[in-house]
Amino acid sequence: MSHTPKNGVLETSDEVTLKYKEIVKANGINDEVSEVLINSSGLQGEGFASQANYVTINFKNPNVKPLNLFVKSHTANSTHSEMLTDAKLFEKESMFFMEYVPAAKEFCKSKGCEGLVDMYPKCYYGDDDMIVFENLVVEKGYVLLDKVEQQDLDAVRMAIATLAKHHAISYAFIQEMGGPQNFFKRFPNLNFEAFNQPTARAMMDPMCENGINTNVKMLEKNKNINGKEETIDFLNSFRGKAYDHMLDIIKYNPEEEKLLVLGHGDYWNNNMMFLKNKETNQIIGHMAIDLQVTRYNSPGLDLGYYLYTSVKPEVRRGHLHEVLGRYVDILKQTATKLGHPIDISFEDLYIIFRKKIMFGFWMAICIATGPAYSVIKDIDITKLTDLKDFAVQLDILVQKWIETNPKEADEGAQVLMDLVKECRELSIE
Repeated sequence: MSHTPKNGVLETSDEVTLKYKEIVKANGINDEVSEVLINSSGLQGEGFASQANYVTINFKNPNVKPLNLFVKSHTANSTHSEMLTDAKLFEKESMFFMEYVPAAKEFCKSKGCEGLVDMYPKCYYGDDDMIVFENLVVEKGYVLLDKVEQQDLDAVRMAIATLAKHHAISYAFIQEMGGPQNFFKRFPNLNFEAFNQPTARAMMDPMCENGINTNVKMLEKNKNINGKEETIDFLNSFRGKAYDHMLDIIKYNPEEEKLLVLGHGDYWNNNMMFLKNKETNQIIGHMAIDLQVTRYNSPGLDLGYYLYTSVKPEVRRGHLHEVLGRYVDILKQTATKLGHPIDISFEDLYIIFRKKIMFGFWMAICIATGPAYSVIKDIDITKLTDLKDFAVQLDILVQKWIETNPKEADEGAQVLMDLVKECRELSIE
């Protein structure tokens, strides 16, 4: 489907307009459409799993409010499209929203818990090439929090509650269906492991190496940090092995796991949105988005990924037991409501978290330590000719950032030292 610019606004072709008319009608909206307008979302490196557009559907009846949508689609870049296809990202997310979410809602309703599945945006349409959501920003006022600043305790409490409900509902639904074998017969793509695909390695392996290189360089340039040699040696020991280490952490033996759930797979700051009270600025709502990397696995993967990429270090260290305790409480309460109690204690969950913590550590090294957060938005992945180029472009921008921001680089070096120390002390692989 092609988009044709007109007066600075992307006005769709007849083919695209017809497609959106069909989508609107399929969702019970029978008002006649007058036009479909498409604007780029402006997301580049931050949205590297797809091309994102804002779509406005206007109706001929002036009394009918325009419908604002957020649309993810394949790009014209063949290399990028190959990655999306091999990892089944669109197939997974389409199945999650178009099949799993409606089924989960019916399951919860059957248990007297109607409305429990309230942590995802409305999805109007999904296939292997395009997924259409409500525009949470325009329609409901949701916002993305600043990933560089990272999340405070109020945001963490809200996000961890959503994650606990997401995990608990999936656990109870899987048990209701007789176990994972039956569940994944019905929803086969949701357990497809994207990280095992060659195209994922082509992008992630160089990102891991860049993460190590960047952080080692920040430490080497900082003359005021004592004991940095041990941290440098630790990071260097994983050169050429970091991504394989991540894959080893993802592997699991069902008989050895205390709890298995349908994980989000990519639960970090950029894949969640918050609603704030306009008068008090207090967080009052939270949504999980971008469910393209779901996997049946330990909840520790999502917990570690989130806590080490998205949470202020002082909040994580100062309130870790509170946050994990909140997760356990909501997880157990939700599963019990749905008729499938989870026999797990805080101590059990703490061990689960510690066993998988290094997955979160490596994701933090790739995207959440040093300058990577600040520069990733400047990469337009749709123009890359090879997935390895993403890491190359990221490295160029990172090195430039280090040179032009020496004070911030020095501060980042200390944050890195603390991160490595924390994870090495907690990890019980």
